[in-house]
Amino acid sequence: MEAKAETRPTLRKGSHSSYVRDLQQSLKDVKYNTSVDGIFGTQTQNVVKEFQSDHRLSPDGIVGPLTWAALDENKVERKQFPVSTAITFGKKELGDNIVFSTDDRLRKDNNDKAYYRFVAKNKDWMDQGGSGTIGWYHIYKSGDVIEESN
Repeated sequence: MEAKAETRPTLRKGSHSSYVRDLQQSLKDVKYNTSVDGIFGTQTQNVVKEFQSDHRLSPDGIVGPLTWAALDENKVERKQFPVSTAITFGKKELGDNIVFSTDDRLRKDNNDKAYYRFVAKNKDWMDQGGSGTIGWYHIYKSGDVIEESN
């Protein structure tokens, strides 16, 4: 059984423990690429900052109660809203001739709503030798498919 966010220690670069190993595995579980060795080095710090940024937390690379809680919440939300469901919403909105790709990371927007970021590509355009890219989209649990503005 995992410890509650409030009871887990604050971790930072230089930490090394089973908690660091748990942190690394949790990051890996939610699609962030890191090794699981129990040592909080530069790679782990950079991945933590990336996760924090994606979840509207201060990207300081220090894992305290807010980051632990965001990791826990992300795991739960991923079960409720898998990538396959997001792709179904995208196809409903943009058509079956579209190929979606993503890094599988569930992010948070300014309103704390969870979404996946996808690039959508038209199969016909790809068959004709082009990139096929029609745009980048945020697909939400509500079924909203919103084109990313630049």
